[in-house]
Amino acid sequence: MLLTSSAQAQNTSPEITVRELTKGKVQVSWTNPYETCIQLAVQRSTDSVNNFRTIFSSLSPELPSNGYVDPRPLRGVRTYYRIFYVLLGGAYYFSKAVPIEVKWENPVITPAPSSRTKPAPRIELTSIYLKGTELFKLGAGEYAHFRDSINHKTKDNLKRMNANAVEWIPAPVKKEDKLISIYRRESLLLQLTEGAYQRFKDSIAAKTKDTLYMIDPYRIQLRPFAVTPAFISVYRNDSLIQELDPGLYRRFRDSIAMNTRDTLFSINSYRIEVHPFAPKYAWRASNFVYTNAKGYVTIMVPLVKQHHYRVVFYDEDNSEIFQIRAVKEAELVLDKTNFVHAGWFSFELFEDDKLKERNKFYLSRD
Repeated sequence: MLLTSSAQAQNTSPEITVRELTKGKVQVSWTNPYETCIQLAVQRSTDSVNNFRTIFSSLSPELPSNGYVDPRPLRGVRTYYRIFYVLLGGAYYFSKAVPIEVKWENPVITPAPSSRTKPAPRIELTSIYLKGTELFKLGAGEYAHFRDSINHKTKDNLKRMNANAVEWIPAPVKKEDKLISIYRRESLLLQLTEGAYQRFKDSIAAKTKDTLYMIDPYRIQLRPFAVTPAFISVYRNDSLIQELDPGLYRRFRDSIAMNTRDTLFSINSYRIEVHPFAPKYAWRASNFVYTNAKGYVTIMVPLVKQHHYRVVFYDEDNSEIFQIRAVKEAELVLDKTNFVHAGWFSFELFEDDKLKERNKFYLSRD
């Protein structure tokens, strides 16, 4: 298919840079090519295309360059970051997704599941819709900033659909000298005059099975034709587990619901992801280093005559406070002044220079 038009496609994606900092943090930097940007958010996912969630909304989206430090990145898994930004009038774009993998600094201790484990608190999100299409989801603080940006920087309106959904209604666009923008997924494909767009639309209808979806009179989304598969693909951690026909999938879904605490997340009608249940960590006091009934730190090593013991104490930020290079007594009580302040402290207990236990304890105020 060949189209001739004076309008040219524009590169609207901001440049994005992702790098790991010290202490396992990730810095996301970007440049914004538009002064009319009214909403800019950093999004993260373990999939390069789907499941992106907003982790930060910029208070100054119009700045030409800015950055954000993710203090709690996903460790031990390949993670993708991208920038989502919205322009005055309702046009929205996504940057390319940039991958990074943050390694674990220390071994992870996975506690045994407990029947008393309570599910993690649910985070309430507000879905933003445009003409019936869900654009993104925002937390309470992010939605408040988005709402203020719409109300103060545009003539658009927001209409509450229900407690967790809002419809975004862009202000009417003046017709004169406007080009029609064609998008594929979130990327701008080309911009056409009305005459060129009519020829483009006729060509799509006559020569392809693709469809054109109208966001508004000046924004059109091209949706490529996709052959409907005869099976449903089930994934876990981006790995394909199995492919099931719809009848078998219903039995699989019921089995997951009845026999496990896992959840099934629908990417689309033909791709399902299994999210394994992750029990909440339950701390257990050490039998070797703990606070006694009077609140003093006690080291209890009954086999002190048969082994060499060494203990290293750390503050809450993992900085070393002090260490006892050789424990000489089976029971050793430490003075509180060694720890400077009250609160949580961690320790490492070594037996014959081999790590025997890594745990923590709480030192109360006098």
